[in-house]
Parts: sequence; structure tokens; C-alpha cells
Amino acid sequence: MSHLDDTASPPALDELIAALRTQLTTLAVADPAAALRAAAQIESLGRRSAEQAAVTAYRRGASWSDIGVAFGISKQAAHQRFARHVRAAQR
Repeated sequence: MSHLDDTASPPALDELIAALRTQLTTLAVADPAAALRAAAQIESLGRRSAEQAAVTAYRRGASWSDIGVAFGISKQAAHQRFARHVRAAQR
């Protein structure tokens, strides 16, 4: 049994992501350099958020399989991607 909740993300978050997607698409046409800078910031935020969520999930008993399923990757890929962050957080 998974230690992660299988429910979808909150509707307000889905709406925010959809609005961001629309704004970035528009910006990419109007000002590609600004769109690239914004995309880099979003990518960095996403990476840090994923790392933090994986560490928290693991600490709460989620398996690498659980984390992989939530992230859409295999358990091996989840371990390879996030294990160092779990180890660093334990120090």
C-alpha cells in the first residue's frame, strides 16, 4: 500500500498552473528572452520542490516505488534522482 495520497492536485493549483502555462505561451511569442528567463526560474522551483517533496515522502514512509509512481518514473530512477537529497537531509 502506498504511503502517498493518490488524489489529484488541488483545483486551485491546477488553475494556477494552467494560467502560468497560458502566460508563458503568450510571453514566448512576445518576448522569447523573458519567457526563457521565466522558464528557467520555474524549472529551478520545480526541481527544488520535487526534491523537498521526495525527502518528506521518504521520511514519512513512502517507498522509492511510491515516489517513482508519484513522479511518473521507475523506483530505480526515483532512487537515483532523490536518494542523495534524502541522505543530505539526514545530516
